[in-house]
Amino acid sequence: MVRPIGERDDGGRYKGVRMRKWGKWVAEVRQPNSRGRIWLGSYKTAEEAARAYDAAVFCLRGNSAKLNFPDNPPDIADANELTPDQIKEAAFRHARRDAGEEETEQLVPGAVGLLLPDEQYCGIQPFE
Repeated sequence: MVRPIGERDDGGRYKGVRMRKWGKWVAEVRQPNSRGRIWLGSYKTAEEAARAYDAAVFCLRGNSAKLNFPDNPPDIADANELTPDQIKEAAFRHARRDAGEEETEQLVPGAVGLLLPDEQYCGIQPFE
């Protein structure tokens, strides 16, 4: 069976979100005027990943950003002045806050770039 263009089985209804073959949802956003991307991480649900994308794209493009959830825009102070690592942290917090979950990971300011997705530990064992 041939699917129409734009129809996807992996919940592709959210911009900036895709599903890994093992079931985790991941989000990333393109940097303006660049080929670069900001990796936003892995999430349990597509909606959580989409909220992370919304926060990041809001930081990069401001009020002109096209959001997955336009009725629930992120509330991020000085969003246009954040570094890519700060954008990652804001996206993580926005995704978790709106999901109604408490943050399960301890984020250390300035160390966000050290957090790796589950599949990229490269043999380094996390602290217990």
